[in-house]
Amino acid sequence: MSIQSTSFRTDISTLEALDQIARGMGRSRNWVLNKAIQDFIENQNRFRRQVEEGIMAADNGEFASDESVAEVFCRFGA
Repeated sequence: MSIQSTSFRTDISTLEALDQIARGMGRSRNWVLNKAIQDFIENQNRFRRQVEEGIMAADNGEFASDESVAEVFCRFGA
């Protein structure tokens, strides 16, 4: 895997918080940034897949009944 460098701008409080997290983990700022970016990409890909699955289900007519929706709302006090 080829490694490339990049840079970004952020405010000092974000950078200080990042450094504090890195120190607490015993890791470098670079490691924490790479981990955060990897997690972000993974979460975005998971979300996109879930949306695509939902669209496919809707296209196939797979919807929750009014009764099941009302049951969930009641269970969670909505």
